[in-house]
Amino acid sequence: MMMIKKASETHTEIGAAPLRQMLKRCSSFLKKGKEDVPRKGHFAVYVGRSRARHVIPITFLNHPIFQMMLQEAEEEFGFRQERGITIPCDQNIFLSLLDSIKYHYILV
Repeated sequence: MMMIKKASETHTEIGAAPLRQMLKRCSSFLKKGKEDVPRKGHFAVYVGRSRARHVIPITFLNHPIFQMMLQEAEEEFGFRQERGITIPCDQNIFLSLLDSIKYHYILV
C-alpha cells in the first residue's frame, strides 16, 4: 500500500512518454470494455483492493501529490497495466488526497 511521504522527499517528475503510454492503454481498454469513456480532459484510475473507479481531470497530472501516487503505481505495477491505471492506495486516503489537490486548483 502507498506510504505517505513529504512531497519534497519523493517528488520526481514522471516522464511524459510513459504517462502517454499508460493513458493510451487505459483509453483503449475503456473503448473495448463495457465502461463509459471519460469525458474529454479526464481519465479513469482504479483505487484500492476493490479497484474503485474514479475519473480524474488530466490537469491533476501536474500536481506533486498525484505524481507521487503515479510513481507508487509504477513502482508496484509497472507501466504495463492492462486494466487501467491502478493506484495502490486506500480509497479513503485517495479521496482525501484528491480533496487536497482540488483545493489547490481552486486557489490557483
